[in-house]
Amino acid sequence: MDRNSPQARAGLTLVLLSVAHAAIHAQSALMPLVYPIVIAEFALDAGDIGTFIAITTAVGGTMQLAYGFLTRYLARPSILAGGQLLFGASLLVAGLSQSVAQLLGAVSAARIGASPQHPVGNALISDLYPAERRGFAISAHISGGNVGTILVPFVGGALLLAFGWQTTIALFGIPPLVIGLLLAVLVREDHAAYRRRARASGSVRTHVREVLGRGDLRLILAASLVAAGGRGLDIVAPFMVLYLAGPLGFDDATVGLLYALLLVGAVVGPILAGILSDRFGRRRTLVAYYMLSAAGILAFVWADANLFLVVPLLLPFGTAVFSESPVLQAYLADRATGPMRDVAFAVYFTFAFGIGAFWAFVIGQVAGNFGYPIAFGVMALSYVAAAVLLVAVRDDGGARQEPASC
Repeated sequence: MDRNSPQARAGLTLVLLSVAHAAIHAQSALMPLVYPIVIAEFALDAGDIGTFIAITTAVGGTMQLAYGFLTRYLARPSILAGGQLLFGASLLVAGLSQSVAQLLGAVSAARIGASPQHPVGNALISDLYPAERRGFAISAHISGGNVGTILVPFVGGALLLAFGWQTTIALFGIPPLVIGLLLAVLVREDHAAYRRRARASGSVRTHVREVLGRGDLRLILAASLVAAGGRGLDIVAPFMVLYLAGPLGFDDATVGLLYALLLVGAVVGPILAGILSDRFGRRRTLVAYYMLSAAGILAFVWADANLFLVVPLLLPFGTAVFSESPVLQAYLADRATGPMRDVAFAVYFTFAFGIGAFWAFVIGQVAGNFGYPIAFGVMALSYVAAAVLLVAVRDDGGARQEPASC
């Protein structure tokens, strides 16, 4: 295949963005292993960690909306490359942290560097792939990122034991610097043509009004806000690790293996869900996965410290809980077309990360004051509520088909 053909360029872009996503997810997956060490070193508790997660998530989240504007002035590959470079540099600085405040500042800067990955990366991928392959492409982007996630319990765990948390975080900053350079050199788009299409389609303000004014898009956004109460790496993973290591009393090695088992689902789950959504529809797939996630987390609480029950539960639960988000993003991409899609993703991820900060604080307070089982119950309710919202989306309107823009 000609490397300059639309298919080859789409494939190269997807591969590089997936690798960049892996670096971001690796850092996100590392932090739940760092939190117990930081808790002991700086005399913190689960509520403090919830606040830490809330602040860093909010900092990255506030950047999301800006990309609806910035993509009209800066090429999307340049934004993505710059983000990776800032992300990597911030992790190097985080490795020098000697206090919680210093770590908070460095991780917040890393969140800013990571912030273009979802709205800008997904919009670029959605333009390159037609609707009938978009579920697979976005899910592959997410799943590729989760490859970085699943390596962390082994690579990150070994590095933490060998070098300590500061050096480990710094080492995780090196790959993003390399990836940022590769993105800058290898990924291209016709930004002049994109700007012409964007201007012809209307202003950013017009697109924001349409995204917030359309009933189907409002319901999708609302489902994202509600489901963030039990979402993947930022909520489920850190509090599950704290629960396994704390109240359940498992040793570090067992916690690492259970965490790895959970994260296996983060790799295989999204691709399977993306393929299913391409074949059977986004809404039907999402409702099924939300209900499976709710059942899975309740079963996990019921299993308590019984490894014979916990072990077989974690893989299917991880497969479900890490799969809803990419399918929901593909659902949004199907229904918000052209340059409006960039704005829709900017709004979507601004809301998602903003509410993620809120949910991290709430879940941390619930876990600290009422116990982890109650906190996990709140997560289960968030899945059910999101499913109810999506049932209300009408599938006979709003979605538009458009050719891939290569």
